[in-house]
Amino acid sequence: MRHIPNAGPRLLVLVAALLGGTVPALAALPGAPVGAASAARVSVSTHVTVSDVQVSGVDGAATDPATLEAIRRDLTRPSAAWTVTLEGKAFTAVVSRTVQDVTLRSTLVLGPAGQIPTPLRVERRLTLDGVAGPAQVEARSLPPGWPVDPAWAGQVAPPYDEVDASALFDVLLYVLAASDTRTELHRGVAVPPLPVTVVPESETPMTSLERRYGPWTLTTGGRGTLPRVTLTLGSGQGSGTVTRRGDGLPGGASGVTILPVHVTLVSRGVQVTATVTVRQRVTVVPG
Repeated sequence: MRHIPNAGPRLLVLVAALLGGTVPALAALPGAPVGAASAARVSVSTHVTVSDVQVSGVDGAATDPATLEAIRRDLTRPSAAWTVTLEGKAFTAVVSRTVQDVTLRSTLVLGPAGQIPTPLRVERRLTLDGVAGPAQVEARSLPPGWPVDPAWAGQVAPPYDEVDASALFDVLLYVLAASDTRTELHRGVAVPPLPVTVVPESETPMTSLERRYGPWTLTTGGRGTLPRVTLTLGSGQGSGTVTRRGDGLPGGASGVTILPVHVTLVSRGVQVTATVTVRQRVTVVPG
């Protein structure tokens, strides 16, 4: 596993990163009193592979076949696979409540082994009618490999209908582009949210979930000599379990997310298409 430094200066505002979106009836309003808190150990393992690589000239451009083959070999070499593990803690606390709502503050602190971890703090108001108020987020530059779907990262109300796709975008660019090119491809991009369809299997303290992701697409680059990159997810899937304590605060969680993203990259008269598959496993253990 090669060393991956912290993501560059761009602030990744994961508005849905801890408690986001619309909360359906499955997520009952936590009954914990003000001051109550939960804590858990979190491990996030992300593995990315590149497959189905095709390389060709663009619009009849004369390109040396040996050059095309060299590009294809480079993208399919064993070292093109990318793996990173982040470890840390998740905390959730009740900061205020009324008869009709409760406000929770959640903090997720993660980082690669041996490095200073990065915190992301979110404060959100949940109401009895199943609607979560706007999140107050402390933005941070997050390390690559951050949870793509925070449903598995020890959340009170995981089944929302979309998640911020910035973490997915970051991982894809780490595999596809060099550092200076990544910075330019990030510049000025508004990353669209990733749609989520939730299939809850039960409404008990141990809730099994099946999640479907997509469709989702993003295009960036194409300015000057910068390659044009189009990322498209037709459909992805996730499955796992989420537990809640008796007072409604997070317990443990475990989930696997698999996202096969079709990539089209055009640069200097060459077009590359490939499938980049992001497989992420998140485990949350109370304590």
